[in-house]
Amino acid sequence: MSKSIRNSAIPYLCALALLSGIAPSTSAAPPDAQAKRSPVLAALQAEMERSMKTLSTLDPPAYYMGYTVTETQRVDVSGSNGALLNSNETRNRWLEVSVRVNDYKLDNTHKVGERQQQSGGPGAPVPIDDDVKTGKEVKVETAEGGAPDFSREEPHVSIGAQVSIAVDRKPWEERVRAYTKAFRESPAIINSIVTFAAQAQNAYQVTSERTQLQYGQIRYRLELFIQGKAPDGMDIDRYYNFDWVDPKDAPDDKAVYARLSTIRPLDLHC
Repeated sequence: MSKSIRNSAIPYLCALALLSGIAPSTSAAPPDAQAKRSPVLAALQAEMERSMKTLSTLDPPAYYMGYTVTETQRVDVSGSNGALLNSNETRNRWLEVSVRVNDYKLDNTHKVGERQQQSGGPGAPVPIDDDVKTGKEVKVETAEGGAPDFSREEPHVSIGAQVSIAVDRKPWEERVRAYTKAFRESPAIINSIVTFAAQAQNAYQVTSERTQLQYGQIRYRLELFIQGKAPDGMDIDRYYNFDWVDPKDAPDDKAVYARLSTIRPLDLHC
């Protein structure tokens, strides 16, 4: 293993080892309770400081590091043509490490020749106001004009409540069976699939600029899908989905069956 590859792997391996000793959170704080810091944040901060102390002494030195852990709890239930296809619950954490070496003005992400810059990183918010007035001239620097490879930012700390879900899969198993069974009444429908998914996701981020972020979100989705064949032989696919974030807003059977009737045209003549 080369020195450069070995050095870049160090933050991943150390952070993974440190995180392996942390038990995942099993419950969410009430909405009106003060948000508490997850132990994941403390673990990431300690490991990043240790790694920066080592990597900043190398040549070229690391000047910026960022650790992001995304924890996902997910429930999936699916049925087809009146039968249950799948019912499970999973939980995992995903670690991402960002390391920049040299300095803010010129670092390892700098474009050289025709080499494509790295992509796939997080985006950034932009103003939605159509009439933004700053009171001063705004100058945009380009790479050719001497803009640095990375901007130095003030630290930002935002600690939101952690979230989790507790879903009884049995009722949803019965519902996906019933919904897809209703499609079997039409001989023109050759396949039907209904899936229910619930997901709770918590993200934790620390950077060497002293930023610390913790936030969570929950979302639910019910998807209805049919495949049919028209009298002239044309394949027809129909799809609809319900989305909600609060369990009390889940669609009831009346709403679902009403939607089923609209995506199942008579004899699929459309």
